[in-house]
Amino acid sequence: MKKIYAILTAMCLSFAAFITPANAEFGIYVSGNLGFVSADGTESNSESGSETDTSVVTATASNDFYYGSIGAEYSFGMLTLGVDYVPGSADVNSKKLTRTDATSDANESNQQDGDYSANAEIENHFTYYAELHSESGLYGKLGIAKVDIATNDTDAGTASTYPDLELDAMTYGIGYKGSFGDNGYFKIEGSYTDYDSFSVTSTSTNTVKGDLDTHQAKFAIGYNF
Repeated sequence: MKKIYAILTAMCLSFAAFITPANAEFGIYVSGNLGFVSADGTESNSESGSETDTSVVTATASNDFYYGSIGAEYSFGMLTLGVDYVPGSADVNSKKLTRTDATSDANESNQQDGDYSANAEIENHFTYYAELHSESGLYGKLGIAKVDIATNDTDAGTASTYPDLELDAMTYGIGYKGSFGDNGYFKIEGSYTDYDSFSVTSTSTNTVKGDLDTHQAKFAIGYNF
């Protein structure tokens, strides 16, 4: 992530010449968003014994969801710096992924018979961003996102669970910013967020590796002070 911070710092320094008290504005906004999340991953079973699994260990997941966000931003000249927060949570998959395992190992300590189901939720999503605006109202966006991934897995055979995760991401977007009234403004934006790949180990030493991406469409209404 050091490289990401360096890029944002360079952008700020490059346009420092546009910073003047006369054209600086502080704004707050609320937004409505449509998001599409997609994920893929594999699970590696480290237990010994002969296992018969009725489902594959590689899976994909996706979901569409609506959500709101609140944000604050500081604009000076052509550059805007801001933070966006999404309250609440959203499921990574539109349905739970389920499989049934049956082991033939005589050693009871290796038994993992039962139904396994899993899903995950995105929550506590923050995006710190920089926007470069043109006189026409169009802008490009570069941001750093942080999100918690809460695992919701159930295991009828053992007490094995996966820990929750915190992921970093890069956000890229384009949009249009317009104004209304004396201090009102609006934004229409499309963006793509690429989260870091992850690897997580359960309490039974199974390992899941995966990748998560989202696409978003946003409409925001704000007020400048």
